[in-house]
Amino acid sequence: MAVSAQIIVIHPVEVPADMTEKFLDVELNYSKKIAQDAVNKGELEGWAVLRNTNATADGYNYLWVNVYKDIATAVNKGSWWNNSKEVVGVETSMLYGFLDDLRMDQRYYYKQDLMIESIAAASYVIFNFTNSTEVEKHTQELGKYVVPHFKKMMPETGMVGWGLSSKITPQGDGFATMMVYDSYDSLENAMIHLSGGGAIAGLPHEKITTIEWSMRPLMEVVVSTGPKQ
Repeated sequence: MAVSAQIIVIHPVEVPADMTEKFLDVELNYSKKIAQDAVNKGELEGWAVLRNTNATADGYNYLWVNVYKDIATAVNKGSWWNNSKEVVGVETSMLYGFLDDLRMDQRYYYKQDLMIESIAAASYVIFNFTNSTEVEKHTQELGKYVVPHFKKMMPETGMVGWGLSSKITPQGDGFATMMVYDSYDSLENAMIHLSGGGAIAGLPHEKITTIEWSMRPLMEVVVSTGPKQ
């Protein structure tokens, strides 16, 4: 695969109830502006905060998602939030100091191998993770059978975007080797997809190797950047 493929960085975080208001205030009113500035400068392709619709009481209930145009940008421009003073007039340490009190997971880096361009902004996203050892085979089959089918089904099912990515880091047997995301315009349409309907209906399953998903969280998009301005 080309090394210039987009890089998706997923960073889970647990935000307790008594810190949710502070967290959302910073993300909606400050981080979005800083991230959009990075998008406008070409340092970032996209950014979003997503909320788990069915989180456990002591689990990670939010995700930060950053998308970079390639590995070089992810490595060299990955700390775009350090521009907070320049963009919103607040020092980074003051704006984000409270994050030290939150429980954060490590960052997960994936390389985008297949993608259907979004036709609208997503309201809900299904993240499908697998530990399969047949990533190349899945990529070939999904590219051949799923991509054209989903493109045809998108207008009538509420699907607004789709993609498949392979793991970069962390390495090891305990980490998903592949991630597929399904973006939808509403909770109802995302739930229909999870139940086997919507864009899934009519897929030639007999031609596609079964994928054992290890986890399929359904996330609500809280805030995200827009197109480059």
